[in-house]
Amino acid sequence: MKVELREGLVEIPAAMPTFASEGLERAAESIARIAADSYEYLAGLLDRRPEAQLLVLSEADWATKSEVALYGLPNAGDGTLTVAGTDAPFWADLAAMVTDADRPELDAVYAGSDGQLRFGPFFDLVAVHEVGHLFHEGVVHFPRMWLQELFANLCLHAWVEQREPGSLATLLTLPRVGAKAPAESWEHRTADDFERVYSTMPGPNYVWFQFRLQVEAANLYERGGEASVRRLFDAFRLDEAALEGILGAQVDRGLAAFSREFQ
Repeated sequence: MKVELREGLVEIPAAMPTFASEGLERAAESIARIAADSYEYLAGLLDRRPEAQLLVLSEADWATKSEVALYGLPNAGDGTLTVAGTDAPFWADLAAMVTDADRPELDAVYAGSDGQLRFGPFFDLVAVHEVGHLFHEGVVHFPRMWLQELFANLCLHAWVEQREPGSLATLLTLPRVGAKAPAESWEHRTADDFERVYSTMPGPNYVWFQFRLQVEAANLYERGGEASVRRLFDAFRLDEAALEGILGAQVDRGLAAFSREFQ
């Protein structure tokens, strides 16, 4: 965990170490509650307690403290969860993914009293997705990026179902109607594209993939419940004994023996 990222930020009293850009203290308190509660929920499911800190940033601080360039795209790594504390410009672009037929449903969930769409509550929930990444980091080796992202989305869906069911409409409406955007709308649209340009594709294009995965996470949860989180986690968890067994059975016994010596 990079504690130096806290420099210049305001410490927020919370169950998870939380630091915010000046002026974003109230937003940080709200997001910290979500992040800390989801951390405890996932710790109970997965029997792990990884290092974690939360940064709630302004656009100015994002430029120097986030490893993801696009402001407002939540991210996590090396024990640090980074989220935006104000509405990001690209969030407004997501409404363009929605057809006119689905717009009334979108408005019913996300429009304020002034009629303006506000996706901040949705992205606050996405903090749980990033907490999920902290739990698998360095422990689970997903063979495809989409599986890694599906796991984080499943963590998010399970937490909302179990701890914040009143937020299900906020979580599911935008992904469900946004995922309907035709593949031809996007430069990157295939599973191979997702693997190849995962970290560099434009924000709305990336979010379209994530919407599809969030919908599937809901389907997976409906079929298997919260136990699906642990099953997906365990399916690709590769400890040293399992690795040695795979090497010995599928590659070479000498390499399996070397794997013990290399520890």
